[in-house]
Amino acid sequence: MIVAGCGGGSGSKTRVIAGNEFTFEAPSNWTVRHTARSSSAASGEQTLQASVFPLSRAYTPALFSEVQPEIERVATALKEKLHARLTGRTLAVAGERAWQYDLAHGDVVEQVTFVLRGKREFQLYCRRGTSDSSRPCSRFVSSFRLR
Repeated sequence: MIVAGCGGGSGSKTRVIAGNEFTFEAPSNWTVRHTARSSSAASGEQTLQASVFPLSRAYTPALFSEVQPEIERVATALKEKLHARLTGRTLAVAGERAWQYDLAHGDVVEQVTFVLRGKREFQLYCRRGTSDSSRPCSRFVSSFRLR
């Protein structure tokens, strides 16, 4: 469910990672893995992962405010499980309004972004150390595309 990732310098080369319903960019020297529901790229403790889950009913942008309490409940549960500080925001991802949460605990930051479209929920997960650059996380989210 969670994806982590970061690292690499500003001159790092990237490659496109393709899942069944999405693509995203990751540093070219990271290890890539695929499952039926997710694709990930990792280097050491840093990880990027995009996962897709079915929704019981179709989501439309008009439901954004109605869905937000459920998304916040999930983020709060993660916060409690990880004993983390939680910071949230909304942003545009792949042309959709999305929710993003940073969970900081110890020397780790885990970022989870929720993107809903139709009958699919996409979770973008990025894990990095607090001293690592946030560039791969930012590139991951900004490069995420739905097919």
